[in-house]
Amino acid sequence: MWQCVLDSIDLITKIAQTLIAGFVAWLAWRTFIKEETQEAEDYADNSTIDQGVTELKIFETTNQTTTLKRTINGIECHLDDRRPNKKQGHRWTLTPNMVKEILESGDIYVNPSYKLKTGYLSIGTHTNWLYSKNLFPEPAGLHHRVIELLKSVGA
Repeated sequence: MWQCVLDSIDLITKIAQTLIAGFVAWLAWRTFIKEETQEAEDYADNSTIDQGVTELKIFETTNQTTTLKRTINGIECHLDDRRPNKKQGHRWTLTPNMVKEILESGDIYVNPSYKLKTGYLSIGTHTNWLYSKNLFPEPAGLHHRVIELLKSVGA
């Protein structure tokens, strides 16, 4: 009789452990492949945009695209958010003087993170902007392209 009870408790324990492990694995997988969204800083869109812009698309999902653009104002970050009731357009600007300071200090960081699809790009005070790994599989490639774009401001 006691052996039957012990065997039943052992079976229930193993089933519970399996269910918990499966649930934790599912949560980890959801976190790993979750499609990220850009959270934008507040902005006032009062700048003019040069029509002869050089662009660098850094982030793209089905709902959002983030682009760095060289304009007459310097480097601008634009976020196209196709989700309902979300702000779109210009997010921030790096003036030519700010660009020069960033290039001199090397204040450009690319963090590939542990995520499958996204990493983080920081340029000066604008930190942790998402970038798409499918656009830039190698962090050094993105770093190089950002430096090229920043250098084009002085050209």
